[in-house]
Amino acid sequence: MASLVLARGLLAGALLSAVAFFGAPSAALAHGGVKLEHDECVLRVGPNVMHFIAYQRVGEDIEYCEDIGNVGPTVIGLTAVSPALRDMAIGMRIVKEPGEETVVDIAPKVHRNGAMTFEYNFKEKGHYVGLVTARDDLGHEWTARFPFSVGLYTFWGMIEYILYAVGFVSLVGLLWFVLRAKSSKAPRTGDAIA
Repeated sequence: MASLVLARGLLAGALLSAVAFFGAPSAALAHGGVKLEHDECVLRVGPNVMHFIAYQRVGEDIEYCEDIGNVGPTVIGLTAVSPALRDMAIGMRIVKEPGEETVVDIAPKVHRNGAMTFEYNFKEKGHYVGLVTARDDLGHEWTARFPFSVGLYTFWGMIEYILYAVGFVSLVGLLWFVLRAKSSKAPRTGDAIA
């Protein structure tokens, strides 16, 4: 009876891990305050919406929203989701906390294709703040402020790897239990058949 309860527990754990592994988007759990609605890398600039993404030239092929994995060359892209942003001047500043030292300052300009891309080489781990500014022809200006980190390991940044480990251990445990159950039911050589 105890082995049946253990088997059900292991099976439930394996199923839960599989659902978490295959059901969760790979990078979605690593994102923080930039999240809005269904897209994890969306930010609001006044009444408008932009898509924010970062890639690193070295390392894993991962899209980052807030928690950039390592220091080093990083390509940052902002894409207008709202059509009105294509006619506005878009600029971006990145400041390092604490002290708000400016490390990137891109003056606002109109990007007719709706995309602004630049590269910055993050040399220091730490907390940063991105400031995206949008200015229309009438002089209205909006600024979106979002924090992100570079090279810092957080629980939410590691949750994907934790789920992989839990799934792997559950699967190995389930296989061990099934093989053990089969071997205990198989007739042993030398047993007398009555």
